[in-house]
Amino acid sequence: MQLTKIEKLNDLKRENKKIEFIYKGWEEPNRGQEIVYYGILINGIDKTQEMFSEEKIQLFINEKIETEHPEKDFVFIPSLGFPLVHILNFNKTTLAVYFRENGSTIQDGLVGSFFYEEKHLLINTRSLTITDLTTLQKTTVKFEKEMDIEWAFFINPKQIQVIQGFSNSCFIYDLEEQKIIDRKNIISESLYPNIFRWIYRGQQYQTNELQMELLQKKDNQFISTYFKIN
Repeated sequence: MQLTKIEKLNDLKRENKKIEFIYKGWEEPNRGQEIVYYGILINGIDKTQEMFSEEKIQLFINEKIETEHPEKDFVFIPSLGFPLVHILNFNKTTLAVYFRENGSTIQDGLVGSFFYEEKHLLINTRSLTITDLTTLQKTTVKFEKEMDIEWAFFINPKQIQVIQGFSNSCFIYDLEEQKIIDRKNIISESLYPNIFRWIYRGQQYQTNELQMELLQKKDNQFISTYFKIN
């Protein structure tokens, strides 16, 4: 990876034009557990009931989740099952990844979502799902239990760069060889000591250029430095 220090972050987030999430209330089923509900508008029309057979659904929304392809008629809805939806026919492709461990089945936690021209990349805590938007064929890559992914991005059609959470580590996963082929530090720790974590802050469409924030921690104080990475 090439790192270029920048003074401030640029706004790389694209506004949704096809999909909108509207607040539909909340409840507290257990003390301290708050559930927020939303409706789904497609091209300004409420399609929640049509897509999910319910009037409202729970969503998992954060700034790392891209929900709309800028050119094609696909949206990603961060709800249970993590469906990728074609908005012309409402066909859904479920992208959720499950692990079977210690006699229990658990769903991998959602980290982020990003649309490429012909692909969608779903980033989970310890897995990746790549969906071909032409065929809707899915490829899922699962990692070891200790994995904690901050972000991942294509560096070419067959290789994905993975940035690990709360560390200075990254690696390349080769889809053809189906294995990790290179693992290294993101930046020199002699130049930037006391690294706490890297934080994803945005990616440019149709490129492997992204913005990251480096957090260093010393004496309970945090220092932020911004980088452009490609």
